[in-house]
Amino acid sequence: MTRRFWLVIAIALLALMFVSAAGAMAQDIQEETPPPLAEPVDAAGGTFDAQATYAYTYTTVITVTSTDDPNNSDGQTCSTLPCTLRRAVIQARNLPANQKPVLIAFNIPTGDPGYNAALQIWKIQFSGISSAANAALRYLNGNIIIDGSTQPGGRASGPKIILVGPGTGQEDGIKIGETTSQNNNHIYKLGFQNFTTHMYVNSGRNTIIDNWFGLNDDGTAPYLRNGNKQDGSGSAGIAMSGGATGAGSNTVRNNVFLGFDGVALAVRGRNNIIAANLVGTAADGATPGKQTDPSLICTPDDWLGGGGISVQDQTQVIENNTIAGLRQEIFELSQQPDAIRVTGSGHIVRNNRIGINGASAAVGVCGRGVYMSDGPRTTQILSNTIVNSRLSGISLNGALYDANTLRSNVIRNTAAWFQVPGSQMPEDAIQVGKSLADPFELFQPARVTNLNGTAVSGSGGAGSTCPNCIVELFLDDTDAITEALQSLAVVQANASGNWSATLPAALGANQGLRTTSTSTQFNAIPGRSAGTTTGLSVLYRISKVYVPYVRK
Repeated sequence: MTRRFWLVIAIALLALMFVSAAGAMAQDIQEETPPPLAEPVDAAGGTFDAQATYAYTYTTVITVTSTDDPNNSDGQTCSTLPCTLRRAVIQARNLPANQKPVLIAFNIPTGDPGYNAALQIWKIQFSGISSAANAALRYLNGNIIIDGSTQPGGRASGPKIILVGPGTGQEDGIKIGETTSQNNNHIYKLGFQNFTTHMYVNSGRNTIIDNWFGLNDDGTAPYLRNGNKQDGSGSAGIAMSGGATGAGSNTVRNNVFLGFDGVALAVRGRNNIIAANLVGTAADGATPGKQTDPSLICTPDDWLGGGGISVQDQTQVIENNTIAGLRQEIFELSQQPDAIRVTGSGHIVRNNRIGINGASAAVGVCGRGVYMSDGPRTTQILSNTIVNSRLSGISLNGALYDANTLRSNVIRNTAAWFQVPGSQMPEDAIQVGKSLADPFELFQPARVTNLNGTAVSGSGGAGSTCPNCIVELFLDDTDAITEALQSLAVVQANASGNWSATLPAALGANQGLRTTSTSTQFNAIPGRSAGTTTGLSVLYRISKVYVPYVRK
C-alpha cells in the first residue's frame, strides 16, 4: 500500500472522530438544559417537589409560578411563560390519559405583585372569563387536582391562594366536568371571591375540601360583590347538577361558606356527601357582629350569614355541618333562607348543628331549621340540634309527603315561635303544614296516660291508634314555647297502640313530656307508608294528662 493510501485513511479517521465528539458535545449540552419551568413533567423528576397536605396520587405536575392573568386565551398553555393558573388548567386538560392524574401545584414567589405580605397570601385576579366555559377557567375535564396547600410558605390559618372573579362579580368561577363522565377532579385549600356561582359540579367522584367560599381575605366577614349587601358574596358557593351522580359521588368537606344571596350549596344528583362544613360563619366558626338585642336580630343591622343548603334529587348525605347566623339582605316581609331545605327522596340529614356557631354560641338562623318542601319521601332527619330558628325548627309540607323519619332531633328556642305575616299556619318546633294530606295533618301522636317517677306508659293519640308504631319521648319545660329539649326514650307500641317506657330520671316540677309517633307499616297513619313520623304532641305533666285539641 502506498503512502498516499495511508494518508487518506488517517484523514478519514480524524474526521470521523471529530464528528463523533461534536455529536457527544451537542448531546451533553442538550441534557444539561433544563426543561421549560412550566412544562408538565413526571412527578418523580419535576423541578418543584410539591409537598401536598392531602393523600392523592398523580402522574404529572404543572406548577403555577405567577398570580398574573394577562389574557383570557383558551389555547395558551404554560409553554408560554409565566405559568398562570388559567394556562395550567388548559395544559392539564390537553394531557393524554396516560399522563393523568395531573396535579396543578403552586410555587409563586413572594416578590409577585399578587402577594400580600401582611396576610401571607397570593391573590389571583382574573382579567376575564373563558369563552369556552363561560367561567373564569376552562372546564376541569377529569383527573385534575388543584391544591393550594402546595404553595410554599404563606399562612397556616387559611387558604394561601385566593381566586378573585373579574369585574363586579357577575361571572362564574370553576366548572368541574364538561360532561358527566369527566370525574375525579379535586380542589383543595383555595379561596373564592367575587363570583356569581363560585363552583359548578357536573360530574361525579370529585373532592372539594378545606376551601373558603365568599369570605374576605382574613376570613372574618363576607366578601361582598360590588360592595353591595343585597348582592351578597355570590349566588351560590357550590352548585351541583343532576349529573353529579354515582356510587360515592362527590365529597364536599371542611369548607366554609358565607354571605350568599342564594344558597351556599345546591346539592343535586345522587349519593353526594356534604360533611363537616361551616355555613354562615367566619372561618373560625364565629359570627362576629351577631346581634344579641332582640329588636335587631334578623334585621339589616345583623350578621350577614347568607343562605344555607338545598338538597334535591336522591340519596344525598348531609351530616355534621355547622349552619348558623343565616340572613340575607332582602325585603323585610320576604322569608329568610332555610338552613337545610329538602326535596326529593332517600336523603340522610344527621348530626348537623343549626343555629349554634363553631364557638358553641346559640346565634340562631333567621329562617327555618329544616324545611321538608314539596312532599319529600323516604328521608331520615336524625340527631340534629336546632337552636333559635326564627321560623319552625322542622317543617313538614307537601301532599306527597311520605315515609320521612324524624328521630332524636333536639329543638330549642328562647323566644316564642314567630308568626309569618299573612300565614294561616303558625311556626312551631315541628310544623305540620296545611299542604299535607288531611289524614296525616290531623293524626295525633302517642299520648301519655300514666307517669310515675321514671315509669311512663300510654296509648295512641286520640282517634289515632297507630299499631306497632315507634314512640319517641322528648323532654320539654312548662313555658309557652313548644320544644324538644332532649330525647329521653324510644319504644315500640303493640298492635293496639299501647306502649311503656322508662325515663333516665324522674321529671322535675317544671318539666313535661312530648311525643312523636313513627309508623312501622303502611296505613298505620292513614295513607302513609312505614317510616312516617308525626309532629310533636301536646305537653304531658305529672299532675294531669292532656287530651289533644285538634284544629283544622
